[in-house]
Amino acid sequence: MADNKENNRRNKILGLVLKIGFSFVILYFLFSSIDITHLTEYLSNAGMKIVLLVFVSGIGLLFMEYLRFYISLKPVIDNTQKTPLWRVFFSGYALRFVIPGGHGELGKMVFVSGRYSHRLLAYLLDKGSLAIVVLAGGLMGIWRLYPGLRIYYFGILVILPLFYITARYFLRKKKISLSDIGGYPFRRVLFTNIPLSIAHVLIMSFQYWLVLKAEQIPFIAIFTTVNIVLFAIMIPVSFAGLGVREWTTLQLLRHHAISKESAILAPLLVFLCNVFVPALIGVGFILVFKMRPTLFSKDNATLQQQ
Repeated sequence: MADNKENNRRNKILGLVLKIGFSFVILYFLFSSIDITHLTEYLSNAGMKIVLLVFVSGIGLLFMEYLRFYISLKPVIDNTQKTPLWRVFFSGYALRFVIPGGHGELGKMVFVSGRYSHRLLAYLLDKGSLAIVVLAGGLMGIWRLYPGLRIYYFGILVILPLFYITARYFLRKKKISLSDIGGYPFRRVLFTNIPLSIAHVLIMSFQYWLVLKAEQIPFIAIFTTVNIVLFAIMIPVSFAGLGVREWTTLQLLRHHAISKESAILAPLLVFLCNVFVPALIGVGFILVFKMRPTLFSKDNATLQQQ
């Protein structure tokens, strides 16, 4: 048992190192291909007003994410929950940087009371609604804007079944069964979360547009780019999406003949606002409030009456 735990720990650390290395390599090639002075010029030309608007929009984005998190978790949260959910929410941003794996943010669920399968279900309904929106938005946008890429739609016939098989394998390996949560309001939560996820993508698209509006790129192109970027960073190959976010943005926006500097500036500024600053807040909450993890209790969880 001890050997298995040690091997798992080594594998997780190795996975984290590989993701950091992957992000570093991508960022290195991206920044080696641009002129840093031009990047700072673009930032200064954007003006503090635009930067401030990006940050203010980020607050709205955080609110949408919190609502989705709260709505997903409320039906299964244990009545003995002591840590306020807003602290749990911000801790997820901090854990993106310290927990190995594709979705380190899932680690915030250890600060929530209740059965592990219940908390995992809430997380899947939270992030799954966003995945549905960005997949649909990205596919529709590509079909309209980039006809030459339509051939890659056949890849979906392979990717989606593989995703389903992988998810089933993961649940079986962890011996997680969700069949006992018959009272969970799947339909109500999903139908509530999808509009919030659409608002999430629209706000983030607005942030990109603020930075890129001087380039006169159609908003539909920015909206499509943001959907594809959000979908790309869900794939667990990088460290908190770094590198993948910037590379994906650059590859899509190059169809509009803009400079690399402006294409990279938008995702960097959005990352700073939407991920890095909330992560600092999350670290502060964990340290100041001395948040203690609630491990995988199977006895004290109850599904709230709807």
